[in-house]
Amino acid sequence: MAQNIFAIQSLAERIRTLLELGELKEAVHLIQDEHPADIADLFELLDEEQRTLLFQELNLEDAGEVLDEINTEATIELIDSVPDESIADILETLPVNDAVEVLSELQSKRAEQILNLIEPKDAMEISRLMAYPDQSAGRLMTTEVIRIQQDWSVQNTLDYLRKMHDTSEILTYLYVVDKLEHLVGVLSLRTLVMQNPEVIVRNIMDPDVIAVDVMADQEEAARLVEHYDFYAIPVVDSAQRFIGVITHDDVVDIIQEEFTEDIQRLGGPQPLESEYLASSVLTVFQKRISWLLVLFLTSMLTGSVMRFYEHDLQTVVALSFFIPLLIGTGGNSGSQTTSTIVRAIAMREVLFKDIWRLVWHEMRAGFLLGIAMGIIGLGRALLWDSGVPLALTIAAALFAIVLWANVIGAMLPMLASKLRVDPAVISGPVMSTLVDATGLIIYFNLARWIIGL
Repeated sequence: MAQNIFAIQSLAERIRTLLELGELKEAVHLIQDEHPADIADLFELLDEEQRTLLFQELNLEDAGEVLDEINTEATIELIDSVPDESIADILETLPVNDAVEVLSELQSKRAEQILNLIEPKDAMEISRLMAYPDQSAGRLMTTEVIRIQQDWSVQNTLDYLRKMHDTSEILTYLYVVDKLEHLVGVLSLRTLVMQNPEVIVRNIMDPDVIAVDVMADQEEAARLVEHYDFYAIPVVDSAQRFIGVITHDDVVDIIQEEFTEDIQRLGGPQPLESEYLASSVLTVFQKRISWLLVLFLTSMLTGSVMRFYEHDLQTVVALSFFIPLLIGTGGNSGSQTTSTIVRAIAMREVLFKDIWRLVWHEMRAGFLLGIAMGIIGLGRALLWDSGVPLALTIAAALFAIVLWANVIGAMLPMLASKLRVDPAVISGPVMSTLVDATGLIIYFNLARWIIGL
């Protein structure tokens, strides 16, 4: 069975060959023992026609898991290739929260049509979860989970678990509620089975439960699970009633999605909704062109600065030799700072109220870095026999630009976060463009003062 990308790629080549020869049954036989997650990876390496042929041959359970695992574009393609009645049957094999995730990728009219074909009880639960805002904890949670009463005995609880194990998910920890469904405690299975049968749950549960609000952002739920090393986290409503849980496998998906999105935003473009090789050239173009045009226009600022100081460049042509060095160093220094701050924001290590502490911290770091880079720049300028005045200009400019870039690199992500703009966007192109233009202004003004232009 395929367990790594190289094995999946090899299997994809064999599948393509068989399908081109019309050997559909043989192709289906090759994948029938594969894990649905590997089948999803395999499908993303095939074209639309090939994966559609194979998908229609999968059993309901595997088809459901493939829809849950595969990228958005491929999900829509596969659903479009199958009658609504079949899609409804497939979704009924999935946990409710996974069915919600699949339906959320469709247009509302199509999702409603499929929902009307699902068993009323399941459809009602799916509709309830879909009513919560996108990216909220309510959209991610599963409601098919065991809950126990605080006044039950251990024996009552064990009997209940045996009765419900086929219809609800039993986790490592059991969540305890009162008669009004308020979450009042948590109890590990290990603690439960080690107690005498007559012991009451209230006396052995842990009343200090960490939960997430149903309307909270999914990232908040993921942060809590990661921070406390939970297997799952309970979800409550505004009245603290227990309504579901978010499990670690869903949290892993959130963390991966957010990490991927942040990395893709470093260069400015909108994040891809599917894997890179599964995205068409046109999709990549559409995701990148808007930001590229914005950066093209803002980069004109740098050209405007150069034009403003054109007379200085004509007077001392050697000034132009060091421009790439100066703006490159400033951009790199600012990007280092911004990347550090973006991570600190994501990990909730800093809040907006800490902005001036951050600025002071980065000013001191920038001061030391600026001195180091200034000394190196001074030596390089002297080795090029540029003259002492120009060498001093380079050293002073490097010091000032690095110090300035560190300050800007600390402030921009914090301001972006305050304005509810993704700080990751700031760490790349915006930072570089701003430091380039302002760095040149610093450079030419220092040259006028030191060289006497």
